[in-house]
Amino acid sequence: MSTHRNQIVSNSTRNRSAISNGSWLLEGVDNRSALGRRFRDLCMSFADDMGGAASLNEPQRALVRQVAAVTVESEKLQASIVKGEAVDHENLVRLNNLQARLVKQLDIKPRGKGKPSKSLADIMQEAAA
Repeated sequence: MSTHRNQIVSNSTRNRSAISNGSWLLEGVDNRSALGRRFRDLCMSFADDMGGAASLNEPQRALVRQVAAVTVESEKLQASIVKGEAVDHENLVRLNNLQARLVKQLDIKPRGKGKPSKSLADIMQEAAA
């Protein structure tokens, strides 16, 4: 005769990965380095734009990390261009397209600051007056 257990036992925080606990964003990455800090800041910013890190489910968190990593890599290539170094421009375009697709997939809505912009019709009405 089998016993059916209705009680679900939660894992202790010591029994989960550092990424799940939130103490590390990526395994083996030093979050004190310049790129590590930038990655962390982007993750927090993207999560805030989606309503806060606490409101995200695990697939959303994974996509936020993905878009942050793509953004960091794109920024590195942009810095190389400004320094006058040779850059694979196709790679930069691919990264930017991937970033745009990930942002759209996550439905990230940037927090607006200030007044909303005017529509074209409003601007034309003001110009006619």
